Amino acid sequence: MTRLITASDVEALRLRDDAGLDAHIEAVTAAYREMGQGTARLLGRQSLNTDVEPEAARPRSFKILGAALLEAGFMGVVTYPAGYGRPLDFRILLSSATGGELLAIVEGEAVTQWATAAVTATATRALSRPESAVLGLIGCGTFAFDQPRAIARVRQLEEVRCYSRDAAKRQAFAERLAAELKGISVRAVESPAAAAAGADILTTVTTAHSPVIASGEIAEGTHINAIGMHYPRTREIDSATVARASFFVDDIAQTFAEKGEFLIPLAEGAIGEGHLRGDLGSLLAGTAEGRREDAEVTLFGSGGTALEYIGVAACLYRAAEAAGVGRALERT
Repeated sequence: MTRLITASDVEALRLRDDAGLDAHIEAVTAAYREMGQGTARLLGRQSLNTDVEPEAARPRSFKILGAALLEAGFMGVVTYPAGYGRPLDFRILLSSATGGELLAIVEGEAVTQWATAAVTATATRALSRPESAVLGLIGCGTFAFDQPRAIARVRQLEEVRCYSRDAAKRQAFAERLAAELKGISVRAVESPAAAAAGADILTTVTTAHSPVIASGEIAEGTHINAIGMHYPRTREIDSATVARASFFVDDIAQTFAEKGEFLIPLAEGAIGEGHLRGDLGSLLAGTAEGRREDAEVTLFGSGGTALEYIGVAACLYRAAEAAGVGRALERT
């Protein structure tokens, strides 16, 4: 039997402890740790370009990704069209890695919002200073809201500063977030520099094509999550910041294929190919060294991989099985 888990099913399952935000973070952490231990397989993002202007910085395309988590016993593929200016028609086909049968079809953009937040939290827990308490957030769009909520699960946040170019939007975003993060000061700020000033953690989650913050505005010891875009000619972080930072990514091969934060300074000669310190899986498996000192600036660059999506889909599938959520699709 194959279970169809729709976007509304996903929202219902998130109210359960076994599919809540903490469970998502642990599922993503386990998936990347498997990669670092050698028990996972990853098919990097394949982009079928459908744009009439193939040189566009963010072309219309159809994306295909895949991963197998052999220890967990799940594998699958992820598909979605991108660049069309509409919510993502996100689909995950989740199969058994032992028997090969299709277990579930998981739908909805909400899946990738929480998966993205969970991978940011995982990287923040691995790379930020344990006492980190102030988060600067640049970007107040669809994918931004769950970022501080997830980071607050792995660090004792005291303050969140929210910036976007639209003053009304960032104020409404901050008010909504404050209602979620009880006991944490949440406020809108008027510039990226104000978000970053003295922050322990800085997360950029925008659709910007060029840097949203200057290196001189980032304090020593900051951990940065750059998760907005994953196209070769777009970036949120400038070359000077990349050059001074210890740079970690979700997947090295995918970074060389598509991540502008790395490819642009590499083309400029600001960094070399060996500037990458490691990937998230190696960090979690203990084969790559993370933060070395308090004053070090660490940078995590992520465009998303199938590891986090299959990990989250497996989490949702197990919860759906336990709760009887989702429609059974009988196969003939």
